[in-house]
Amino acid sequence: MQNKNQNNEYEELDQYDYLTDEYFDKVQDRYSISIGKFLINFSLLEHELNLAIAEILHQGSHESGYVVIEKLSTYDKIDLFYKMYARLESVSDKKHKCLLNNITEGLKSINTFRNTIIHANWQSLSKEGYVRSKIVVDSQEGYVKFKKVIVTPKIIRQKINEIRKLINKIDEYNEKAFDF
Repeated sequence: MQNKNQNNEYEELDQYDYLTDEYFDKVQDRYSISIGKFLINFSLLEHELNLAIAEILHQGSHESGYVVIEKLSTYDKIDLFYKMYARLESVSDKKHKCLLNNITEGLKSINTFRNTIIHANWQSLSKEGYVRSKIVVDSQEGYVKFKKVIVTPKIIRQKINEIRKLINKIDEYNEKAFDF
């Protein structure tokens, strides 16, 4: 059973789940380089997000902010970033809340893609670029299926460019946010 939805596809498990990694062996180097660059750039983005949160919590030092975010997931950091800056926008009557919304949606999207990269079953990579990203148990229908997403080196490079743009947007936004 295959159900296609844009860049997603679902495949039903046929009793046993045996995969061969013949195709992935051929393309592993191309993917490894792209994935490595993506993860490094995501780390830079997360650092920029950490700084933005730390600065809104205490402009004199990052220490207090880092204490607050120490155990937060990336999604929780994105949520905290939005809530803190949205509050600032409401108090200071800033006109660039649209930019804050844009940054937040971009962060959520790139974090979802990062989770796909990290949790992907790379052995399942098909020639079309589909890779299993999640196991879904459909208890109503009574079967297990796999969510598959298209991930190619080209898409990963596009996401790296999105990360770089987000880093710049956060930096520019943060500078403007404190202009009272």
